[in-house]
Amino acid sequence: MNKTRIDIHEHLVANPSGHRPLYADLYRPGQADANGNPAVVLVYGGSWRSGERSQQKVYGLALAKAGFVCLAAEHRFSTEAKWPAQLDDVRTAVRWLRAHAREFNIDPERIAISGNSSGGHLALMVAAAGCDSFPLSREEGEWGEFSSQVKAVCAFYPPTKLDGLDNDNHDDSVRALLGAGAARADYERASPLTFATQPFPPVVLLSGSDDQRVPVEQTYQLHQALEQAGNTVEVHVFAGQGHAFDADRDMARVSATVIVNFFQRYV
Repeated sequence: MNKTRIDIHEHLVANPSGHRPLYADLYRPGQADANGNPAVVLVYGGSWRSGERSQQKVYGLALAKAGFVCLAAEHRFSTEAKWPAQLDDVRTAVRWLRAHAREFNIDPERIAISGNSSGGHLALMVAAAGCDSFPLSREEGEWGEFSSQVKAVCAFYPPTKLDGLDNDNHDDSVRALLGAGAARADYERASPLTFATQPFPPVVLLSGSDDQRVPVEQTYQLHQALEQAGNTVEVHVFAGQGHAFDADRDMARVSATVIVNFFQRYV
């Protein structure tokens, strides 16, 4: 059997100044594209207050086998910093790829992003940051001379409307992210659904029909809004599956096939 070699660079520092170092793992195809490989930033989930980059290993390996350079990067938790620090960190990871494009043979014009749960929310918000109405469109942090725009987005079971989500979750994860003093307008400005009527890069959404943590209706709402605005969007809802369904190895394989196919078409 012919096996594709994958080079893994662990414990890279994605943004070394301003606060604690945020580490990242890079998955790199053994075969370099003569014109530069496309790349993907991978964002883990964990209600914005937990999680680790190793959660994205299955997708880093699958995408690298398909020719993508993948960066699974850390971001600050809501226990360390309030919103939009998490978004700043993920946008910095995108810029890191562009800043290191020559070193890792990356095509800087072909960078996408994928995330799970709260990571899916962050992935969508990175895309939303390219909208004219986005309130935090400035580039901050390391490598600010590079753009954080992305060509395509994959979001697994993402929170798309934050107002009321804590009630659905029966916890305080959104409140912990935005702060106790956040107003309804703050919840709206931190919700991907707010920006879905603007031009968006192509989006693929994956959710379980029986998700008890982030209701699948949130995925349907975003899909409808993006589609009505003329954006390219597709949705995959897996019958009988709950939140984080891809923790199952077989479901992860199916999901990886969906992601690879989508990014091969749009990145």
